[in-house]
Amino acid sequence: MDLGASFVGMIVILICIIPFILISINNRKKDEKLRLKLFDFAQRSNFVVTRYDLWHHSSIGIDDQNEVIFFTRTVKEQAFLQQINLSEIQKCRVIITRKTASSSGGIEKLELAFTYQNKQKQDVFVEFYNAAYDSLTLSGELQMVEKWGKIVNDKIPVTTFLR
Repeated sequence: MDLGASFVGMIVILICIIPFILISINNRKKDEKLRLKLFDFAQRSNFVVTRYDLWHHSSIGIDDQNEVIFFTRTVKEQAFLQQINLSEIQKCRVIITRKTASSSGGIEKLELAFTYQNKQKQDVFVEFYNAAYDSLTLSGELQMVEKWGKIVNDKIPVTTFLR
């Protein structure tokens, strides 16, 4: 009798655990696809990604030696790829757009804005989060956009600030 109850208990535990294992495997596959997409994008331009982050349908990476940023994002089955050479950038800033004018409003967008040294070129925006098509809750995007804003600003040559 105890053996039968133990056997049924093990089966119930396996039934509960298997979905989590399958979700974990699926997430690893998605992350690997994102990583490969980012690395392939950089490699096509003869660069090597040395640091990177992945989230949802987006990835960002940097070639530290050549100081080039790579960004990939898929929104509604449309892929966006951006490559930004930091030697051309004057500054990078984090833009947080809120749903309401008050500072307590929910976040609608998170972006990095790259301002070129050449004033003829328009700023480039890299979108980390958009409430219109991402999940309604943030899951680390705010910390990530701030982290990458610091990485980029640390890489921008100091001489650009003296101009």
